[in-house]
Amino acid sequence: MKSKWLLIYLCASAFTGKAFSQTVLKGKIIDDIYDRVVMGASVRNLSGQGLSQSDMGGNYKISASAGDKIAFSSIGYLPDTITVTADMLAGTYDISLTRNVIELETVSVGSLNAYQVDSINRMEEFGDVLGTRSNRLVGGKGNTPTDGVGVTFSPLSHFSKDEKNRRRFKKRFEEQEKEYYIDYKFPHLYVAKITGLTGDSLRTFMFKYRPSYEFCRKNTREEMLVYINDSYRQFMNRKSPGSEKSGKQKKD
Repeated sequence: MKSKWLLIYLCASAFTGKAFSQTVLKGKIIDDIYDRVVMGASVRNLSGQGLSQSDMGGNYKISASAGDKIAFSSIGYLPDTITVTADMLAGTYDISLTRNVIELETVSVGSLNAYQVDSINRMEEFGDVLGTRSNRLVGGKGNTPTDGVGVTFSPLSHFSKDEKNRRRFKKRFEEQEKEYYIDYKFPHLYVAKITGLTGDSLRTFMFKYRPSYEFCRKNTREEMLVYINDSYRQFMNRKSPGSEKSGKQKKD
């Protein structure tokens, strides 16, 4: 009888130990330059082979243990890999991805520029939801959001239950594509190179003079350069000492 209870105790201990060593890493994936989340980012447990995706709010969740290596990647961003610690598992762990910055229309792949290639890849990645599915650019087993083991937290997971979520995702996707296009025509590093601004001054300039999607669509590379230079002069005039006073004198 004692041996029976000992066996039950050992099994329970083993199960409890496994439960504590195998848990969930969760948090939010954000753009490290622009104030926005990254939806549809791939999250892969390189140690446990689990694969997941961030949802429409940039939230991710994946099975992980302390010591596991987790890789984060998304089209148009540089990939990043972290090693899981107990502290990360105890709460939430947010991660920032760095944009793979493209200078104005200088990089091309065949007849397409790099932005167009990224956009096509995003359309292919979510073709099932957007109603544009044809042939995947990268297909086959191991390349879909739900391949592998672990917790799957995909932006596509609720669409079979609620058509409203599908419409919301399509709207969010279209809005994000517009933001990506503005990033392409008004890129952070390019603006820094042209203006010489850095740090908080650069961030303030990028926010204050960020053009609209429509403006970026109708203006060429040369016209965007003129816009950046004109905006920079306005920005510096407003920053310079006595600029408000001189402005009032002009009005008088």
